[in-house]
Amino acid sequence: MSHEYAISRVKDALEKSGGNHLKAQRLILSWLEKDHTLLFGLVTPHIQSIITHAIAHVTKPPKKISFKDQKAGEFGNSLLESLSGKSGDTGTFGEAAPRGISKPGKASKTHIDAINALVSASKNKSKKSKK
Repeated sequence: MSHEYAISRVKDALEKSGGNHLKAQRLILSWLEKDHTLLFGLVTPHIQSIITHAIAHVTKPPKKISFKDQKAGEFGNSLLESLSGKSGDTGTFGEAAPRGISKPGKASKTHIDAINALVSASKNKSKKSKK
């Protein structure tokens, strides 16, 4: 019964907030202070997980894991270093380190002649299509 009541109150909140989920959430939170039946109806399906989490949290605090301790291989370690921002090689994540790329050289005479031939052929073609 309390679950059906909670669902009806959630529908009421959505209706009163015009379908805005954030406003409905805030409205339900304000109702929870006075309406313990609503609280119980919302929490009941999740109570076992909440209790399990609370017990685990109290009995053994979560240990911090260092990525250096993990066996991730060379690729994994470099990926983790990139994500942590500790590798100075890259500017941003996903960008490769800049390599020595030289500026393009001058085009050869035959290359320039070929481009000019393409341009003149294109101009002649466009003149013929206009006639």
